[in-house]
Amino acid sequence: MAEQIEKSGVVIRFMHGIAGLGLIVMMLVVVADVVLRAVFNFPVQGAYDVVSISLLIMTFFGIAPVVATRREILIDLIDGFLPPFALRVIGVVAALLGLLIFAFFGWSMIAPAMDAWNWGEQSLELGIPKWPLWVVAFVGLIGIGWAFLVQLTAAARRPSSAPDEEGGL
Repeated sequence: MAEQIEKSGVVIRFMHGIAGLGLIVMMLVVVADVVLRAVFNFPVQGAYDVVSISLLIMTFFGIAPVVATRREILIDLIDGFLPPFALRVIGVVAALLGLLIFAFFGWSMIAPAMDAWNWGEQSLELGIPKWPLWVVAFVGLIGIGWAFLVQLTAAARRPSSAPDEEGGL
């Protein structure tokens, strides 16, 4: 798994950096909005739109690094007494299920994205067209799919061991 992560480290760092920038922008806008509203009664115009766009970016670009590096929250109820082969099967099944779930998310996002394109949907405060946001979401989904493929190949290639206090599978 470590060599798989090494090969894909640039993509992981890129997606992690984009997610971090989204989080920073979101935090700064929220703090500025609260302070300016409370002190000067002058809220930040478009704060709602900027925060929602930043949340979209942070979420869709932040999931892939977590999945690719197997940093999800794991509850190891049965991992301690299962043989390595069973742990490998569970890892492969979990990666396949994750890939299928996010593929379903992508499939279900196509119709609203097309509606945003066809009808010229815009954001509430700033009037930004929403179709580019759907493009950002699809790019993030491609990254998440890639991360599940990294997880799947790593789970299929190496025999898993029981988790310890250092981490999960």
